[in-house]
Amino acid sequence: MVRALGLLVFLALGLAQRVDCDATDLRFDLSAPGPAVFYSVGGTSYPVAGLAAYLALLDAGGSARFLPTEAVGGSNLYRVTCRVTTPGGGGGGGTVFGVGTTRCLRIAGVSSTLPLDPNGRLYVMVQPVSGTPFTNHAPTFTPLGSLPDNRGLASFPRNADALFWIWFLLEIRADDAFPILPASGTLNLTYRLQND
Repeated sequence: MVRALGLLVFLALGLAQRVDCDATDLRFDLSAPGPAVFYSVGGTSYPVAGLAAYLALLDAGGSARFLPTEAVGGSNLYRVTCRVTTPGGGGGGGTVFGVGTTRCLRIAGVSSTLPLDPNGRLYVMVQPVSGTPFTNHAPTFTPLGSLPDNRGLASFPRNADALFWIWFLLEIRADDAFPILPASGTLNLTYRLQND
């Protein structure tokens, strides 16, 4: 009986914890036609991945950080919108964030069809929108490989209900060797809300 009650409590806590993100695939299409497009993030304008912006990079040399051509399925072309809800129980045994009282949203996995290392080339920023305040581990654009505690994006307290945006920039260099030019590829991301 005690074991059954424990299982019910565990299931209830699991149901109360939820991550809803409107996109998991980021498409970077350097062959996309049309004029160069720029989009402002936090007051700074960034180029959107497309043919005109890529050709400008080749002319100028060096490197540039591009917003995705599309966050596939997202409510906004250039960002991912997420909502996190957490249960009333504590976290669990973490040492970096929250000392076991919070839950951390992490990028648990990333795969790419582009021949670029996402750990050093993909930059991430979290922007709170509304709801419960939380601890932001990427308030400015941060390389994926430099995010703390195994790609932690943010930590949420008990009984949280928070809405936020995740922005991504992909750094591309003029001397990057792509099998086919202009290149096009997709990054697939997996998000996981885990105990701290």
